Amino acid sequence: MTQNELIPLEINETPEAIRQTIQHTRRQAKDAASALNKRQPRRIFLVGNGTSLYSSMAAAYTGRSLATSATDPHVIAVPAGDFRNFMPKLDARDVLVGISASGEFRDLLVIFEELAGRCLRVGITHVPGSSITRFSDELLISAGGPSQMSVMTKTYASTLTAAHLLVLESFSAPAELFSQLETSAHLCEAALDSADKKVAEIVSDIQNFEHAFYFGAGPAYAASLEAALKMKEMAMLHAEGSEVWEFASGPATTVDKRFFCAAFYTGTPHDSDVANSAKLSREWGARLFEFGPQSYAGDWHIPVQPNGFEPFSTLSLVPPAALLAYRMARSRGHYPERPHWRDRYLAQGLTHLMGK
Repeated sequence: MTQNELIPLEINETPEAIRQTIQHTRRQAKDAASALNKRQPRRIFLVGNGTSLYSSMAAAYTGRSLATSATDPHVIAVPAGDFRNFMPKLDARDVLVGISASGEFRDLLVIFEELAGRCLRVGITHVPGSSITRFSDELLISAGGPSQMSVMTKTYASTLTAAHLLVLESFSAPAELFSQLETSAHLCEAALDSADKKVAEIVSDIQNFEHAFYFGAGPAYAASLEAALKMKEMAMLHAEGSEVWEFASGPATTVDKRFFCAAFYTGTPHDSDVANSAKLSREWGARLFEFGPQSYAGDWHIPVQPNGFEPFSTLSLVPPAALLAYRMARSRGHYPERPHWRDRYLAQGLTHLMGK
């Protein structure tokens, strides 16, 4: 690894970032959950953009899994821009949780400022002193060390871990689930070790592909969206993430030998639908990656052992997929540490992604 290869270094720091966030952020999550529960909330909106939206989706699965009755708060993930432009009617029993690794995402800051005094605002960020810290009623700061990368790697896992902690505390989850969250770090470590041994042999076979479809069910769907984003950002390759049945009724119509596909499994009964689409994609001529405990279609398999609590699965599924995206980028002559799309993001006002 050269000094220019900082992204794989950060990817490999992901397990420790998960552990550090659990250790250093749980107290903040307890305090925020206490403030949240005093309001007897009816809705908890998890709001973010891009990677932070996919983190919101993954954490929302935790809330939906823990809800036991219709009177429990409904946990909803919403894109920040959509929430800003089509804001629902809110009152004191609503909670807004905004996720921004940089703490500088424009739409989220506008929302937080507008909703001052109308509902509880909980900010989740990786950067102490960032703008979101000034607008939040309660604050969670994830851990694992700073990142200077435009492409989010370990900060995805650390802010997501913080969001999981908040939801677990809000629903008074049993100690076993906090242990399962800690187990995510170990599963991520093992998955990265397996991927590191295989990816180098694979990329030469796929470096000339220009299209990819990623799919999964439930939390694996959230993982597919983030993994596809990493392939776009790093390898400059057209990649889409889909819920498995959305894949079957849309992208599957074009799958053939020009594509590779990636299927994500969580070791639950939901895998059967994903496996069916994986087998069909292979029959239609696509090359196939399968991330999960086992292979169903018999092409490339990256072992990722299942978590006992399915919503935590994204923490171990995404990092090996990000490593694949990085190696794919380098084989195609791209340097993700210095992405050429920086100017495009700056032109759109997305300075929060540029380490500024």
